[in-house]
Amino acid sequence: MDKLSRTISILTDTLKQLLRHPLLLIPIILGWIYYASAIIYFNYHFNWDSYTFNQGMLIIFLILLSFCFVFSLSSFILLEIIEQIETNNKVNLLKALSDAIFIDTYKALPIIFIWAIIYFILEILEAIFSRRDRDRDRDDNKTASYENIAGTLSGYDSFSLTSLSFDIVKSGIRLIVFFIFPAIAWEEENFIGAIKKGTSAVKEHFQELLTGFISIEFVALILGIPAGIMLSLSEHKVMTFSDSAWLCLILYIAFASSLYLYLQQMFAASLYLWIIKWKRAVRKAKLAKMPIPELKDITPPSLLDNVPDLKYR
Repeated sequence: MDKLSRTISILTDTLKQLLRHPLLLIPIILGWIYYASAIIYFNYHFNWDSYTFNQGMLIIFLILLSFCFVFSLSSFILLEIIEQIETNNKVNLLKALSDAIFIDTYKALPIIFIWAIIYFILEILEAIFSRRDRDRDRDDNKTASYENIAGTLSGYDSFSLTSLSFDIVKSGIRLIVFFIFPAIAWEEENFIGAIKKGTSAVKEHFQELLTGFISIEFVALILGIPAGIMLSLSEHKVMTFSDSAWLCLILYIAFASSLYLYLQQMFAASLYLWIIKWKRAVRKAKLAKMPIPELKDITPPSLLDNVPDLKYR
């Protein structure tokens, strides 16, 4: 319960931070726009029949690789903005973008590639094991109407218990990747050092990470309810919605998806920052020959407290 309370406190704080620093959401929104555009194009406009099976597999891998790259870039931009705030520097989006592209993402390329391979393997396994609802009237030649796009972007069209299980696994892997990235952005580690530090932190603070993961997935479930209700009502002919209503739903999906990714990235960053703050307290305690504090003894950091937790790492 203590861990859950602290997790809720961190998530609440991240939402408050968004009100003071709305720039934090910009890189995530841009990343989601790229993701949504690619999903729409390759679902409704790309001619898959023109390619062999092996060529299709290669194209799918490259698509997934681009997704991992874009979301990694948005994460590093967010981390650079946090570093500017937590070192008492003025927020400079262009500098954050430059550092994210030419320093952080460059170092993280092997991690991004490994992430894409894992993502690709999971997609193949999901395609093999997924058992979709045979009673659902599916049409592989759907037009790119607002309703169909909303169903695709929300995941409603491909929903099954198996796909949900794989989505949870993908989400957990993504959270771990986001948890590794601060070692690159804030501690100037290369990808090997970042993986070592990140995996070590995961082992040491697994319960905190798991509690945050479950809490964020619960928020995602709540955010997905409006889209699920609207699409279900339309599918079962209970109600008919106008194109304007479907467009509003697409905009809501964009907001909900961006908020979900923001919570994942900010929670990973906040927890890592908390660990940095705790390690600093441990070093001070050892020098002063005082009792070694536990993580729970250290007040979680916040972008709102005007304390530069990254200034003295």
